[in-house]
Amino acid sequence: MTKVTLIVGANSLSSRLNGLVAYAQQVLFEYKIQTNVIQAHMLPAEALMTADYTDKTIQAVNQQVLNSDGVLIFTPIFQGSYSGILKAYLDVLPKKALQDKVVYALGLGGSKHHLLALQYALEPVLKELGTEELLQSTFATQDQVVKGDQDFMISDSVTNRIDEQLYRFTSRIGHKVIKEEARWEKIV
Repeated sequence: MTKVTLIVGANSLSSRLNGLVAYAQQVLFEYKIQTNVIQAHMLPAEALMTADYTDKTIQAVNQQVLNSDGVLIFTPIFQGSYSGILKAYLDVLPKKALQDKVVYALGLGGSKHHLLALQYALEPVLKELGTEELLQSTFATQDQVVKGDQDFMISDSVTNRIDEQLYRFTSRIGHKVIKEEARWEKIV
């Protein structure tokens, strides 16, 4: 079965970034792809801050990444860069952890002034971790992801870009979409 890990660098579960996570996870579910979500802020803080590779929780989530066919990275953009929480987790990943994996990054920032933060700040780190198949990142602004009562509403322009990249993503990880074939019986 095809497995994809979603690494989230938000600082809480109520972050608008999790609207993008939920949307991407739903699309992957429709492709019948198994997903694992790593919320970096929920990992042991001391292990992250001291780069404790021996921590059992860190080892377990790292194994999820290593066992994945592809990885999606989600980050809020602060001060023109990706989150420190995400950086702390990426620092405890094994060298070349993203080798032979298709990687797609999504970011959420306050304005379009941070549009290139993913390309210039995050993508070099992902390449250093071994990915050779890095899809074009998707950047959204906070006004394009609105928190509703129980859900997030994402603008069509963002969901269209995510849909397009996830189609490429699933194709690159070698996932075949299995569709039900119509079965016709001859009626005599």
